[in-house]
Amino acid sequence: MTETGLLTISDTWTPAAERALREIFARFDVDKDGALSPAEVDDFAVATNGEKFSEDTHSELTTYFECTDDGKLTLEGFMDMYHLQTLSDEAETWKDLRKLGYDDQLIRAEQ
Repeated sequence: MTETGLLTISDTWTPAAERALREIFARFDVDKDGALSPAEVDDFAVATNGEKFSEDTHSELTTYFECTDDGKLTLEGFMDMYHLQTLSDEAETWKDLRKLGYDDQLIRAEQ
């Protein structure tokens, strides 16, 4: 079975990709405040890459993506981070999605 698309022809998220990314964000937003704290971002990084983000990466996130005044990554910032990654290396986004339990049709296996 082939992978479902992540982006439309106009480079916006497909509905399935947007749903999956929103689910991922909600999964790591442990305190349910609508933004990912540095600790929650690190939990996400460990789940996808096996290690926490460096201080430089945290700094880049707060510089280039939407964050709250206290430095938490918003949903919009998270979506933009993935959009940039997907535009430059869609295979890397697929790697993350698979590590987080999604199949080629962006359906999450029950865990």
